[in-house]
Amino acid sequence: MQYQYVVSAQKSSTVTGSVCGAFTSPDTTNLIVAKGNRLEIHTVNTNEVAATDGSTRLQLLEEVRLNGNLATIDFIQPADRETGVVVVTSEKQQFAVLSWDAARRRVATESTGTLTQATGRPTTERRLVAVDPQARVIAVYTYQGIVQLLPLAGTAEQREWRALLRASGVDGAKDRGRTVRGIGRKTADGATDDKRVPTELGGLAVSGITDNGRWPYAVREQAGSLVSVPQYLQAGAPQEQAASVGRDKGKAAAHSERSSDVYTAVTQHIRELRVMDVQFLRDGGEPAFAVLHEDAGMQRQVHVYRLGVAEAGGLQATSEWMSAALDASAARLVALPGGGILVLGTEALAVVGRSMQTLHVAKRAVEVAAWAWIDAARRERLLLADSAGDVSLVVLRYADTDGSALRVMDVCVERLGAGPVATSLAYLGAGCVYIGSHGGNHMLARLHTQPLPPAQADDAARRVMHMWTGGLGEDSPDQENRTQLLESPLGSATRHAVANTFVEALEDSISLAPLVDLCVVGAGAGGARYGGVVACAGLRTTPSIRVVRNGIGVAEEFSAEIPGLLGLWALVGGATGRQQLVVAGLADRTLLLAWTESSDKELEISAVQPRGWRLEEPTLAAGLVCGGRCAVQVTPHAVVLLAADDWTRCAEWMPSEIGLTRISTAAVTGDAVVLAADGATVLCLEVRTDGLRCVVHRQLSHTVSCITAHAWSDGTCHVAVGLWGCDDVRLLSMPALAEVPDGPSVHMSQGTVFEAEPNSAPASDSASDSACPVRAVLLCSLGDSPFLLVGRGDGRLHHFALDMERDWRVREHKCVALGCGPLSLVPFVRDGAPAVFVAGGSRSAVLFATARQPDATHVPRLVYANVDVPGIQRVAPIVGSAAFPAALCLARDGHRLCIGRADPVQRLHVHCHPLPSDAVPLRIAHCADLAVHAVTTVHSLDATLQPSAAADANAWTRLALMNTNAQQALVLGDVREELLVYPPAEAARFTVLDAHSMEVRASLLLRPYEMPESLCLTSLVSLTHPGAMSRDSQEAEITETERELADAAMNNAFVLGTSIVMPGEDDAKRGRVIVTRWNPAQAQINVVGCFTAQGAVYALVPFRGMLLAAIGSRLLLLGWQRRAPWSAIPAPPRSVCDGVIYAEDPDHELIVLCSQQAQIASLSLSVSGDYIAVGDIMSSVALFRYEKYVAQSSENGRSDPPLLSDAPEDALSGGPLVHHRLIPVARDYAGVWTTALAAVPAPLEQNIPRLSPVPVDEETGFLFRNSKLDFFSAFQAPLAERFLVADAYGNFIRLARAAEWSTQQPSNTNNLSDEERLYVEARWHIGDMVNVVRPGSLVMDIPDPEFPGIFRPQLVYGTLHGAIGVVASVEDGKIGRLLARLQTNMAHLLTTPGLWDYSLWRGYSSDQTSSLSFGFLDGDLIESFLDLTPDIQKLVFTGARTLVTDSELFDKEEFVKKSDYWSSYSRVEREGEVAVFSQMAVSDIGLREQVPLDYVVRLVECLTRLN
Repeated sequence: MQYQYVVSAQKSSTVTGSVCGAFTSPDTTNLIVAKGNRLEIHTVNTNEVAATDGSTRLQLLEEVRLNGNLATIDFIQPADRETGVVVVTSEKQQFAVLSWDAARRRVATESTGTLTQATGRPTTERRLVAVDPQARVIAVYTYQGIVQLLPLAGTAEQREWRALLRASGVDGAKDRGRTVRGIGRKTADGATDDKRVPTELGGLAVSGITDNGRWPYAVREQAGSLVSVPQYLQAGAPQEQAASVGRDKGKAAAHSERSSDVYTAVTQHIRELRVMDVQFLRDGGEPAFAVLHEDAGMQRQVHVYRLGVAEAGGLQATSEWMSAALDASAARLVALPGGGILVLGTEALAVVGRSMQTLHVAKRAVEVAAWAWIDAARRERLLLADSAGDVSLVVLRYADTDGSALRVMDVCVERLGAGPVATSLAYLGAGCVYIGSHGGNHMLARLHTQPLPPAQADDAARRVMHMWTGGLGEDSPDQENRTQLLESPLGSATRHAVANTFVEALEDSISLAPLVDLCVVGAGAGGARYGGVVACAGLRTTPSIRVVRNGIGVAEEFSAEIPGLLGLWALVGGATGRQQLVVAGLADRTLLLAWTESSDKELEISAVQPRGWRLEEPTLAAGLVCGGRCAVQVTPHAVVLLAADDWTRCAEWMPSEIGLTRISTAAVTGDAVVLAADGATVLCLEVRTDGLRCVVHRQLSHTVSCITAHAWSDGTCHVAVGLWGCDDVRLLSMPALAEVPDGPSVHMSQGTVFEAEPNSAPASDSASDSACPVRAVLLCSLGDSPFLLVGRGDGRLHHFALDMERDWRVREHKCVALGCGPLSLVPFVRDGAPAVFVAGGSRSAVLFATARQPDATHVPRLVYANVDVPGIQRVAPIVGSAAFPAALCLARDGHRLCIGRADPVQRLHVHCHPLPSDAVPLRIAHCADLAVHAVTTVHSLDATLQPSAAADANAWTRLALMNTNAQQALVLGDVREELLVYPPAEAARFTVLDAHSMEVRASLLLRPYEMPESLCLTSLVSLTHPGAMSRDSQEAEITETERELADAAMNNAFVLGTSIVMPGEDDAKRGRVIVTRWNPAQAQINVVGCFTAQGAVYALVPFRGMLLAAIGSRLLLLGWQRRAPWSAIPAPPRSVCDGVIYAEDPDHELIVLCSQQAQIASLSLSVSGDYIAVGDIMSSVALFRYEKYVAQSSENGRSDPPLLSDAPEDALSGGPLVHHRLIPVARDYAGVWTTALAAVPAPLEQNIPRLSPVPVDEETGFLFRNSKLDFFSAFQAPLAERFLVADAYGNFIRLARAAEWSTQQPSNTNNLSDEERLYVEARWHIGDMVNVVRPGSLVMDIPDPEFPGIFRPQLVYGTLHGAIGVVASVEDGKIGRLLARLQTNMAHLLTTPGLWDYSLWRGYSSDQTSSLSFGFLDGDLIESFLDLTPDIQKLVFTGARTLVTDSELFDKEEFVKKSDYWSSYSRVEREGEVAVFSQMAVSDIGLREQVPLDYVVRLVECLTRLN
C-alpha cells in the first residue's frame, strides 16, 4: 500500500480573527491571533522605547495547534477573574473555552463541545458569534433560523442571572453530567484527577481501552448539542467510577464552579433566515441580542430578542422591538451604551434604538471589513477597516437624555490612512493597532493625532516599501538605493498613499494569502541562484510575486578565481583594528587577501605579503588568540605567533623541538593550538603574547585525520580527533589528553545510547560501515547543550549529544546523509545564535538547534537548513566587517573564492516583489533556459482608484478610433463597436519578468473583455501534414526515447489561454490560445500563433510536442502543423505595438488534432503517460487515453484502425495517414468540485516489492470484496495510474485506475460502464482549499543511507489561505503502516487545546457526505513527535501502556485484542460498492511492528528533511 505524506512548508497565514486582552497574566497585554488551525499568543510592547532599541513590539509567546480550522475568536474578561478566557469555534461546528495555565505555562481547556444540528440547514453567510458584555451567555448562529445559546455560570454578584438559570433549569444540567466541565480540574486537596497521567498527555484519566476501542472520550447528543466529556464525567456514571480515577478512592473529586463554565447549549428558533450579524445589547438588563437580517422584500432590519424563562421551563428568547428599514448595504452591528446599536453599511452608518429615532450618516461607499473599539469602556471612538485597505475613525458624541440612558447625538467619520485589506482589527493600546489580513502582509501600526510630517512620511514610505521588498533588519538598502526606490513609480504611489496619513507602519508579518498560482523553480535552473517556489499572491491593494525558498541563500558580493583552494580563514587586525584579512591555504603556498574598512573611499580588496607570515608554505590552520591581540598560523613545519596590529612575527614553534618532523593537521581554539604531528602524535600548545609552549603530547594507536578542541562553560576542555585505519573518533580530556571512557563512536547504535530500548536493534549497515574515514570533527554548544559533530568522507554527518553530568558520556547519537563527498565543519554566529556550516561540495547545510524545552534533561533537536549555493568546500565567517556584515567567505569548486551575505538562519525564506496597485497576478510560468517568468495580471481601469489605470483603456481607444490600421485586427479583434459603447472595467496583460531581479522585460496587452485563464511553457513539435508528424518526431514516438527535439519548430514557447465575455453575456462564448516566444536579444514578445476557441480556455498542458486544452466542456488536442502549400501565407500581417511583435508564423498554424466531450466545465488537466485526467467543476475527474493510429481502408470501410506501433514503415513517410484520438476509459462518479489536479508518479522499480508487506495477524478481514472487482488487488497495484485531486471543501482525494484494467480494449462508444471507473484510494481533509498542485520539490533529492528512495517528495501545493506544502509518496508498505500507527497514537494520546476530535478534523467532509480519512499521513502531526521529551515519546510509542500499572484496571490480553490494526467495524461506500479502510486503533508500535523506538525517531527525522 502506498501512503501519501502531506506536510506544510509554509503554514496558513490568513488571519481569521484577533483579540486583545490580559490572557497570560493580569499585567500583560496579549494579542491572540487565529490562523488556520493555530492560535498565536503574543505579548505586546507598545512603549516608544521599542522604536529605538530595535526590540520587537510583538513577541511570540506560544503557538498552539487545534484539531480544527478556527472560524471565530472572542475574548471574555469575567469580573471575578484577573485574566480572561478565549472562546473559539471551528468550521466543523465545534467550540471551546480556553484559558492560560500559568503554572504549566500552556493553554488549558475549560469547556468544549460541538454545536451540530441534525436537521439544521447551514447558513450561507459567515459564522456569527456574539458574547454578552457581562459574560453571561454566548450566542452562535451557524444554521438558518437557529441561534444556539451557551449559558455561562456567571459570577456570584450576578444573582439575577443565576436565578434565571435556576428558574429555567439550565444549571441543573451540570448535576446530571450534561455540562462540559472538569477537564483537567483539581480535587479539593489540590491533586489532579489522575495521578498516573503526566501533564503532557493533557491530564486526562486513562484507565485502559474502553468497550468501543477508543480512549476515554465520549460524544453524546444532548438537546441538539453534541458535548464531548471525559468518560468518568458522563451522565449516569456512578460516583465510584469518578472516585476511582482520583487520588483518593474514598471520596469523589470536588470541583468549584467558575464563571466561565459553559452549560448545555439551548437551541432558540427565530423567524429570520438570512442573518447578517448578531450582537448583544449593552443596556444593563437581562441578556438581549440583536439580529440584523434581510427579509423577503430585500429590506434589512434589526430585530432584538430578550432572554427569559419559558412557560414550560428553560431559556427562551422573546421578541422585544424591531427597527425600521435600513440601508440595503447594512452588514455589521456594533453595540453602544444604553441599548443603542450602530449599524455599519457600505454607503452609510446608522444608529438605532428602542426609543430613539434612527440616525443616518453617509460615508465613503466601501464595504466595512473589520472594526475595533479604541476605548472599549466609554465607546466613543471606533476604528473601521474597509475592503479598499483604508483605516477610518468613527467618533460618537453622546447626550444624557433622562439621566439613565445615553443617546448618540452625532457621528463623525474620518479617514486615517491606508493599510492592508483587513479581516480583523485589534487595538493594543498606546495608539497601536494590529491589522490582520487575507490579502497581504499583516501590519502593526501606530495611530497619531496629527498627520505625519513630510520627513516622517518619507521614512514611512521607505519602511512600507522595504516591508514589501524583503523585510526589516540589517539587509536594508543603502541611501542611494532608497532614493531610487522612492523615485520609482511604485515608490511615488507609496509616497502618495502615506501622505496626509495618521497611520505609521511599525512592523509586518509575512502572508502569502491568497495564493492563486505557483511554479516550482529548481536550484541552478537557468542560472537561478536559489530553488523554491514563485507564487502569485495578494489582492488588488497589495498584489505581489512571492519568492519562497527552502534553505539559506548567500548573496554573492565579491568573487575571485584562485585555483587550488584547500583552506580558508578570516581574521581582523591592522593598526586601526579595521583591516580584514582572508587567509587562503593552497597546495604549496599561502595567499593573503586584505581590505581596510573605510567610509570615505571605495573598498579595494588586494593581495598582501606581510613579513611575519610563512607564505611559502600551505596553511593548515589560522585564527586569533589572546583576545584578538595576536594571530596564529600553522604550517606543516612550524607554528607562528603574529601581532595582530602589524602582522609581525612574535614567536615560532617547530615540531623538531620535541623530536617530531611534520605537522599533519591542526586547529586553533581560544588561547590554545591543538595539532597532530608525524601521523599519530597529538600535541597541545599554550599560546601567550610572548611565546608558544607545548604543554602535553600523547601518542595514539592510529593516524590522526582531523582534530578540534573546545572549552566548555564549566571550565573543562576536550579534544576530539578523527583516526585513520579504524575510521573512528576519540574524545580526549585536557590537560592530560586522557581518553574519555565510553566515549562517542561512529559505530555505536543510533538513538538514546545509555537509555536504549531492551529490544533495540543494531544500527543499519549504512550507519555502521567502517570503510569510510572521518574527515572533520567539531566540538560545539548548540541550544546550550554540548555536541560532537563528526563528518565522514561519504557525506554522512554524525552528531553526538554529550552529558556533562555523566562523565561526558553520549546521551544521543544520530546520523544524516548530506551529500556524497567529504564534509567540513565551521562554527559561526548569526543573530546571536550559534550555528554550524556544513560544507559538502555537492550539498551544504546549516545546522542549528530549536528552542530548548523546559525540561533540562531534554536534548535540543538539531535542524538542517539547506544552503542554496552548490559546490561549497570551505567556509570562513567574517566578523566585524561593516562592508560585509554577517558575511561568509566561501571556497567554491576548488578554484573560486567568494564573499557573500547569508540569509538569516531559518528553513524558509519569503521575498516579496510588489506589483502596481490593482494589478492582480493570476497565472505564472517559468522558463529555466531563458531565465524569465511569465505572469498574467488583471488591472482595474477605474482611474479614481489608480491615477495611471487609464493607460490601457487609452491604448484601446486610440486603436478603436483609427479608420485603417492593421493593429486593430491583431490587438482589438472584432470588438471595436462594443469598446466605444461599453468600455470594459478591467484589462489583462501578459508580462515577462526577469527571473533574478523580477524587472519587467516586456508586456502584452490583451484584447478588451479578454481575461487570462491558463498559462504554460511548452515546446511544440512540427507536424509535416494534417495529422502526421515529421519522421524525426515519429521515430522519437515509436522508439519511446526521451531525447530532446532540438529541431522542433517551437522551443520554450509560452502559451496563454484566455476567455472573452462580451457585454450582455453571462459566460464566455469565445476564447483564444495565444502562442508567444520570448526574444531575449531584442527583449520583445513575439506572438507567432493564435487559435480561436469556442469557449474559455481553462487549462493548458504540454503533451508530447502537442498541446492539451480544456475549453469549456471539451478536451482538445492541438498541434503545431506545417501549413499546406495552398494555405501558406506569403506575407503574414506584422505589426509592432507596445513592444510586442504581432506576426503569425508563415509556415505553421495551431490546429485541432482531435477532441472529446469531457463533462460540464473542465477546469484542470493532468497527464500520466498516455492518460489524461480532466478535473470538472461539478463532476470530479474523467480519465482519457491517447492513441495514434493509421487509417487503413477496407472493402466495407469499417475495419478497426491499427495502432501506430503496428503500422508499416512506409505508412509514415507521407500522406494523411497518422491520426489521433482521445478515448474515455474511466470516471469518478462522485459530485466533486475539483480545484486542483496532479498525477502521482509511479513508484521506483526497487520499491515495488515493498508496497505489499506481509500483513499483521488478523488484518485481512477489513476489506469488502466486490463481486465484480477485487478491490484489494487494485488498491495495492504498484503500477496503477494515480491522480491527486483537491476539491473545494478542503479535501485531498487520490484516485486510481490499475494497470491491469487499462490494458483492456475500450468500447467504441463514449458511454462508460460500471467497471470503467476511478476508485478512491485515499481521502484526507487538509482544512484549506488547494488552488494549485505542481510537480516538484522544495529540497534537493539526496538519498538517505538508511531509507534510500523510500520517501519521494513529488508534488508542491498552494492554498487559498497562503499555505505551501509538499506531498511525498511513502514507497514502503510497512513503513507507511508504522507511520500510520504513530499518527493514530499521537492523535489520541496527545491532547490539543479544545480537545476536539482529530478524526473529525481530518475526516473527509463535503456538503454531500463525510467519512473517515485513510491513505494519507499528517506530516505536521508526525514531525511534532520529535518535540516531545524522551519519556513522552516512549509513552506514545507504546500506546501509553505504561501509564496503567494497576492490574485490576489493565488486562494485557484485552489490550492487545482491542489494539488490532483495523478496528472491528468496516465502512462501505455506496457509490461503486468499494470498501474503505476504517480508522486505526491505538496500539503498541514496538509490539505490532517489531521495531525499536530509536528506529522511529530516525524515521521521523528523515521525514523532516522533505520540506
